[in-house]
Amino acid sequence: MPTVVVIGAGVTGLTCALLLARRGNVDVTVVAKHMPGDYDIEYTSPWAGANVLPMSVQETSRWESRTWPELQRLAAEVPEAGIHFQKARVFRLAKDAATDFKGPLSDGLFVPNPWYKTLMPDYRELTPDELPKNPAVPLIASGCEFTSVCINTAVYLVWLLGQCAANGVKIKRAVLKHVSEAAGMSHTGRNADIIINASGLLSCRLGGVMDTTVQPARGQTVVVRNEGSQGMMVTSGCEEADDEMCYTMTRAVGGGTILGGTYQLGNWEPNPDPNVAIRIMKRAVELHPDLTGGKGIEALDIIRHGVGLRPSRKGGVRIEKEVIDGNWVVHNYGHAGWGYQGSYGCAERVLELGRQLAWRGRHLSALPSKLQIATRSERGLITNVKMADRTPPLHQQAIGLALDVANGKSPLSKLVPPALLLADALLCGLVIWKIPYTEIDWVAYMEQVSQFLSGERDYTRIEGGTGPLVYPAAHVYIYTGLYHLTNRGADILLAQQLFAALYIFTLAVVMACYWQAGTPPYVFPLLILSKRLHSIYVLRCFNDCFAVLFLWLAIFCLQRRSWKFGALFYTLGLGVKMTLLLVLPAVGIVLFLGSGLASSLQLAAMMGLVQVLIGVPFLANNPWGYLGRAFEFSRQFFFKWTVNWRFIGEETFLSKEFSVLLLSLHLAVLVVFITTRWLKPARKSLLGLALPLLKGKAPFTVAQQQAVARDITPQYILTTVLSANVIGLLFARSLHYQFYSYLAWSTPFLLWRSGIHPALQYALWAAQEWAWNVFPSTPASSGVVVAVLATSVALVWWGAREAWEPRAGPKSTVAKR
Repeated sequence: MPTVVVIGAGVTGLTCALLLARRGNVDVTVVAKHMPGDYDIEYTSPWAGANVLPMSVQETSRWESRTWPELQRLAAEVPEAGIHFQKARVFRLAKDAATDFKGPLSDGLFVPNPWYKTLMPDYRELTPDELPKNPAVPLIASGCEFTSVCINTAVYLVWLLGQCAANGVKIKRAVLKHVSEAAGMSHTGRNADIIINASGLLSCRLGGVMDTTVQPARGQTVVVRNEGSQGMMVTSGCEEADDEMCYTMTRAVGGGTILGGTYQLGNWEPNPDPNVAIRIMKRAVELHPDLTGGKGIEALDIIRHGVGLRPSRKGGVRIEKEVIDGNWVVHNYGHAGWGYQGSYGCAERVLELGRQLAWRGRHLSALPSKLQIATRSERGLITNVKMADRTPPLHQQAIGLALDVANGKSPLSKLVPPALLLADALLCGLVIWKIPYTEIDWVAYMEQVSQFLSGERDYTRIEGGTGPLVYPAAHVYIYTGLYHLTNRGADILLAQQLFAALYIFTLAVVMACYWQAGTPPYVFPLLILSKRLHSIYVLRCFNDCFAVLFLWLAIFCLQRRSWKFGALFYTLGLGVKMTLLLVLPAVGIVLFLGSGLASSLQLAAMMGLVQVLIGVPFLANNPWGYLGRAFEFSRQFFFKWTVNWRFIGEETFLSKEFSVLLLSLHLAVLVVFITTRWLKPARKSLLGLALPLLKGKAPFTVAQQQAVARDITPQYILTTVLSANVIGLLFARSLHYQFYSYLAWSTPFLLWRSGIHPALQYALWAAQEWAWNVFPSTPASSGVVVAVLATSVALVWWGAREAWEPRAGPKSTVAKR
């Protein structure tokens, strides 16, 4: 069992210890000089406000966005934690707005149109009439309001300590001079496998760390018994000093109201400044006159004056691992003024790093100090050996074997897919380990699921931070399962691991489909090399990943002539995302030719029935609202997000004429493929098939149907469905980055089926991969996206003819009636 020692018993250290202990199978010891209940200038956590007012910018928002759901849960479900909900108002002063909020105290909290508007409940911009009108208050340009929480630190820290103890964490008081001393302080008596440094401000003095970029950001506050009715307030600055601002918040369970405050970098002074205290109280009463009923600061009932030294760090929070004196140390310090509101998100990252260390092996002493290389004599090098036969040189044998394996001519060829699958599993782990998760739609999905679980069944009223719910009902059910598995979406690492498993399983199905279609092994490496595809799965957790899985399961079943399961998986995928409508013509033709008219009609009815059953809870409430949202064909796309048509310009992109042109071209190319390629096994023209159908008759006799069905081979099915997919993507009005999940595993097969040289296959794939990894897209990258799509469609139409040619016998066998 791994042994972990956490240095520091502030909110950061205790949160790390708690999450570690809750995961189980790990011995955790917290070692600290100060504990909850202590008040010392070196111990920052008790002096904090504390609340949730997001300070990050979009690029660094992970820590706060991942912490908010847990603090929200605690406020709603665990009153003994000392956290309660409170309405927050953020005021942007005119003087700060004039400098685009680039002053000393400006951060992501005050910028207009902030990223957190999709995170915090009930976010809205205040109207001019709602802004303070007190002449004594500096001119306020704008403001916003949302539901937040305030934390009674005296209660919460003790609760956090109690939770740690209840989960088996051992607590020790000690004064450490060097970080490596913690290695021998585990309660188990064993040396720690991992040390977590959550020493906060004291990281600038702790031996082995001595981080000179850490400095205090002195915060002075006044705690009063008065409570107003206007909740939490904060301004972007003040008139008197560049390192002061005004904020108020009322703590839960009788914790009083906090009036603040200052943010004085480099100031170690532990004692309150009376002049600053007067300014703090005066600003608070002017902004929040309800505190004293308009009677001024004399009516404030003071509990105490406080000073806390926030652990600020130049360059931001440090969450990384390093080796110090042979010990693995994971650092987690430098949170400045957002330690509470980023505590769970940062702790999750610490756990990620800890898992990486456990996976790599914990005992550094087992590693050699330097690489040992055998000498020439030790390798037994033999020279001047004469060959007695005409066996080709060893390098020629190796080349020949490699070519045989790559082209599927060797028994070893069968090992290529599983070997690549294993390599990609390791690559997924590496991506999760090394690359930070990026929040895009996951929180919105969870918000939508939360509304669904709360009883909402009107699709037009279900919304997330990124907008309304616009996916069919199967999406809701899948993410409801993920909602429960990941602790209401809070366990993002588990979500990433689940999506990594989803990726690997889908890749295995893709490889099976390729293998059934006779694809040579040299094509398979292209299936695992996409940077963008890994990002879509394990760094973004998009719902497209499930739609893609169902598509490939449908193809796999169709290739094995399991028509019912193929149709079922397809309609389930369509129930996740309507993007799969792009391949509906091909799926319909495959089912029609492969199973016959009567069976295909039954399967079509089954697919429709499944869609109805999936949507029943919503169809029963507001049928048109559900259909209009889940299958909206008139949706307007934003030019700024498009990956494919940026090079034509925004005016053309948004024009109705361009939309009509794309639709017309899409239909025209589909007709060309249907009439000249996809219907080849029928040995009849489209008209020859349509006339009997219009008369209500089957176009084939039983014998003819059997002959046609034999030509619906795994290669025919894969070529037909994937070509329909790429045609649809070529003429799509707008492709977003997640749509690459539908393309990445289609292109390698189609390029191989086109018959072009392998070097050209790899070159076109590389061009496509490059274009999809340019962010944001440019005219050049979008041009390459469209060019490769168009080239793929043209090549497969011209070069893959034999995939559709009938092979069951003479044409007359089917053509005669």
